Amino acid sequence: MKSICIVGGGYGGIKALEVLAKAKLDAKVTLIDKNAYHYMQTESYNFITSNISLKDITLSLPHLVNAINKEAFFVQDEAISIKENRVICKNNTIEFDYLILAVGSITKQITIFKDFLEVKELENATKIKEKFEQLLLAHLKKKKEFSSIVIIGGGSSGVEIAASMQDFINDLKLDKEISIILIADIFLAELDHKSRKKVLDILQNMGIKVKLTLVKRVQDNRIWLDNEIINFDLAFAATGIEANEFIKNLSFSKENGFLLVDEYLQVAPNIFAVGDCALIKDEKGNILPPTAQIAEQSGVYAAKNVINLLFNKPMQKARIKVYGLVIALGNKFAVAKAKNFYFEGFLASLGKKAIEHYYKIPLKMKINQ
Repeated sequence: MKSICIVGGGYGGIKALEVLAKAKLDAKVTLIDKNAYHYMQTESYNFITSNISLKDITLSLPHLVNAINKEAFFVQDEAISIKENRVICKNNTIEFDYLILAVGSITKQITIFKDFLEVKELENATKIKEKFEQLLLAHLKKKKEFSSIVIIGGGSSGVEIAASMQDFINDLKLDKEISIILIADIFLAELDHKSRKKVLDILQNMGIKVKLTLVKRVQDNRIWLDNEIINFDLAFAATGIEANEFIKNLSFSKENGFLLVDEYLQVAPNIFAVGDCALIKDEKGNILPPTAQIAEQSGVYAAKNVINLLFNKPMQKARIKVYGLVIALGNKFAVAKAKNFYFEGFLASLGKKAIEHYYKIPLKMKINQ
């Protein structure tokens, strides 16, 4: 019996597991993750501002793996290295014939922000949520007159969290007391100039102060920009991504720390890489953004190619594409962009929520069957 191992229980790893399960293979399938939960990080903006709870953004990985494939195994452990068709973990060694790497990424480690919390890890997102709520409570009790919250990073995560926080503050009529400041040298690079300008205008109309500049220095709850110093009560970073130590230490070819994959998503004849840990390109050679939809698509292709190898069939080239982008700007407003099509408002917000539920509800239903 062949052994298939998936390292990582995020969007790409779960999608790969689903594809393998549908094939009803005579193979041992094992999923390894350091955590016992699947974290739906794309909804962190709603979690931090208490629009949804912990149970809405997490699923039990042991139960989810069992629900998807009752013959599959879940191992809670942290992968350290790969040696001779074995995944070496802190507490276990898992042998494999085929391996899918789906370990995601971490927030880019920038020295100047080393003491800031970040949102890619659930534990940190929970801490930000708690600090945000404590700050709100202090103002509701009139124990504070003015506070500033600084968010570093102009990607979709930073923008969504800033907008969700501002929306919450506005609803509580605390917008004269609590200031949201978004600082970024690069702002929504995945959008075209016109769409970026629209989002920027919306954020500013909500009351968010957007500073498109670099941070020069951070010390004692103060941030130095080119021409001003900003005092803050709460600050966190959403500063892009980098590969984790496990990926960095692997001997496979890399670019900027991420695994270089071929057109079949291989890094070796029997090893595939999907999602954020890999540098994935479209058919034209353009680097694709590290989003959940890219992770899911690549997980599907990698799993299908493992199946093809098992049955001595030709592999499929990974034809991965960006179908669109929806950015939530508060609880009832969003912007959506797909090719040359752009729309905004409540309808776009409903679309964003529909996408999130379309992913989450089937998984919850499987667990509860």
